[in-house]
Amino acid sequence: MQNNKQAKLSFSSLSISSKLILVSVLIMGFSLCCLLKLTWDTRLDYSFGYLAPIFVLYIIYDRFPSIKKTLEASPLENNRGINIFCDVLFSTMLFCGLTVFGFFSFVFYKTMNWGVPSFGMAFGFAFTFFALMYFFCDKNIRNEKLDIYTRLNFLTLFVFPCFIWLVAAPTFAAVEKRISLFLLGKVAAVVVSIMDMLGYVVSQHGNTISFPKGTVGVADACSGIRSLTACLFAGSFLAAALLNKFWKKILLVGLSMLLAFFFNLIRALFLTFWAYENGSESINGFVHDAAGYFVLGMTVVGLLIFTSIFNFNPIPKEFRDENKSEE
Repeated sequence: MQNNKQAKLSFSSLSISSKLILVSVLIMGFSLCCLLKLTWDTRLDYSFGYLAPIFVLYIIYDRFPSIKKTLEASPLENNRGINIFCDVLFSTMLFCGLTVFGFFSFVFYKTMNWGVPSFGMAFGFAFTFFALMYFFCDKNIRNEKLDIYTRLNFLTLFVFPCFIWLVAAPTFAAVEKRISLFLLGKVAAVVVSIMDMLGYVVSQHGNTISFPKGTVGVADACSGIRSLTACLFAGSFLAAALLNKFWKKILLVGLSMLLAFFFNLIRALFLTFWAYENGSESINGFVHDAAGYFVLGMTVVGLLIFTSIFNFNPIPKEFRDENKSEE
C-alpha cells in the first residue's frame, strides 16, 4: 500500500487507455502539422505557424510539474450530477471533433486542396485534443478515479496547446474576406478623417484614398487581418507562458488584437502621409515592408509591457514567500 502511495508518474505507469490517448494526439498533431506546413511555406502572413508546435511543446514542458501533481493526486469527493454532465459534454465534443477532423481529412485526400481542409482539420483537432485530455485524467496513476473539479482544473493547463491551432491555420476564405473588408473600410475612413482634420486635401472612394499627387489603395494587407493573426498568436503565447490568472490571459489576448489594429492604423497613416509627400510609387518595396514589421514589433513590445504590468506586485518577494510558508 505504501508503494502505491509513493507511485510516481511515468509513461509505464499510465493505463492502456491513457497511452492510446497520447499516441492518438501525437499522430493527429503530426498529420495536422504536415498539412499546415503547406500553408506556412506559401503564405508569409502565416509563416509564424512554424512556432506553433514548438510553443505547444514548451507550454506542456513548463506545466509538466502541475500535470504530474494532478495525476499523482488523491481524489476528492465526486459530484455525481456534474460528473455525468461533463462526461456527456466531452463525449459529444470528442465525437464531433473526430467527425470534423475525419471529414476534412477525407476532403483533402480527395481534392489535394489544403485551403478549406487545413482549418477544418485544425478545428476538429483542437476540440478532439481538449476532450481527450478530459478522459486522459479520468484516473490517477494509482487507478483511482479523480474528482470532477480536479479534472476540470487539469483541463485549464491545455487550453493553449489545444486551441492555438485555430490561430496557426488560415480560416475559411469567405470569413477572412468579410473581416478584411470590414477592417479595410474602418482603416480608410479613419486615415481620411485624420488627414482631413490636419488640413490635407484627401478624399475617399471605397478603399482608395485620393490626393493631389496620386492615389493609395488600402489593400488586403493594409486591412490588418494579417498582422491581427500574428499578434493574436503572440499574445496567446505570452499569456499562456507568463501570466497565471485566467482574466489576465483573456485581457492580454484582447489587448493583442487592439494593439494590432492600433499600430496597423499608425502604419496606414504613415504610408499615406509618405505617399502624399513623395508620390504613390514611393511606398513600394522597403518602405511598405518595414512599416509592416513595425506593426508586429511594436505590438509585441506593447504586450511585453502589459505583461510586466499584470505581473507587478508591490509586495516584495521575500514577504510573499514568508506569507506562503506561514499558511
